[in-house]
Amino acid sequence: MGIGVRPVKAVQFRYKASEELDSLFEDFRLMCNDAVRIALKERPQNRFKLIELAYPRLKQYGLHTHYILSACEVAYSVYRNKNRKSDPYVKKAFLKLDNQSYVLNHLILRIPTKPRQFIYLTLQGSDYHLSFIDNPSLKRGSITLTGRTLGIAFSKEIVEIEPNGQIGVDVNERNVTTSDTLGNTKIYDTSQVAEVKEIYKAIRAKIGRGTKQDNRISQKLYAKYGRREKNRTTQAIHRVSKKIVEEAKEKKLGIVMENLKGIRKLYRKGNGQGRSFRGRMNNWMFHETQRQVEYKATWAGIPVVYVNPRGTSRKCPECGSSLIELEGRKLMCPSCKQAEDRDVIASKNIMMACVVPQARSPKCSCEGESQTQEDVSNPLSRWMKVDSPLEESTEPRSRSLDPRAGASSIRKVRLEEERPFLL
Repeated sequence: MGIGVRPVKAVQFRYKASEELDSLFEDFRLMCNDAVRIALKERPQNRFKLIELAYPRLKQYGLHTHYILSACEVAYSVYRNKNRKSDPYVKKAFLKLDNQSYVLNHLILRIPTKPRQFIYLTLQGSDYHLSFIDNPSLKRGSITLTGRTLGIAFSKEIVEIEPNGQIGVDVNERNVTTSDTLGNTKIYDTSQVAEVKEIYKAIRAKIGRGTKQDNRISQKLYAKYGRREKNRTTQAIHRVSKKIVEEAKEKKLGIVMENLKGIRKLYRKGNGQGRSFRGRMNNWMFHETQRQVEYKATWAGIPVVYVNPRGTSRKCPECGSSLIELEGRKLMCPSCKQAEDRDVIASKNIMMACVVPQARSPKCSCEGESQTQEDVSNPLSRWMKVDSPLEESTEPRSRSLDPRAGASSIRKVRLEEERPFLL
């Protein structure tokens, strides 16, 4: 039996704006900033302590009590942000309310302003939006209201499937390559995303040259074309991520991706790379692709794991030999005498990292799974040689069990013990 999970999915709606919302947005923004100042001064240990401290001050705005709770929640989240470099300050106009504050009747939304006073908004929805609103099995969560859109969080109870295999997903600048344990490989073209990025990069440069004397106009134009760029690139990635998740769901496969956190550090100024190359790599939307695949797979009950990306394009997925670089993004294995595209090889190595847990690093995110080589239809490879338990090794282990040994020495001993079984 699979594990029960409760995935959350946010659905965005457009709505007809109301003039009454302008003052409500401004009051909520001021409430958030007041709560932030109180948090910086009093240093509360939790959100509930902040509500207790800020309640008398925020009550003076005369809004519904739920706005006080939401403002304190927003303020505490930005106050506790470990990545902030200065005192937080809320600039953008928005509202956030919990699921007990609003009433949604089909496409009519009612939100409170003051006690026993409400605003009614008419949402614009397609069949896709109605499939969420009219589904009684979905639980509605909090809402986030901006000047343009309304976001509603939906959640549901679902049982995670027991995968019959894995599908490795390699995210690149101009394509997404997948390989599964059934021997299928697919390459999804995402060059359109990189081309759109280049087009809007030239547009931003033109805006900068033409609006040097008026910062207000330049900011408006940057925001306008930034939204267009985001919409076009995100929609192109949506088409690719949808196909990947549909394939995994149809074949009952788990999804494996690389943990690329921190990869931007490789493309900083001073690393010996050209300005154009660094700009391309820092515009690479790998996180958006992985985010979409992950939330869509979680919503469908498909398990998603991340593995260490180190060496996925350097070793042969069949024998483990070091690969030789050829022209045209091709790599050749000197042992197997076969050449293949580097992205295909990477996707196979990513998939292999979770197919056989015995050959996996102890720090792999898939550790603890009980899946073995016989459980999946994996093509013959070097991983099938991992069939001898480490307990049968005749090599002494006393050094690795010494609590006084350092971490580096223990790691070396373990590598020496495991090497005969990985060759």
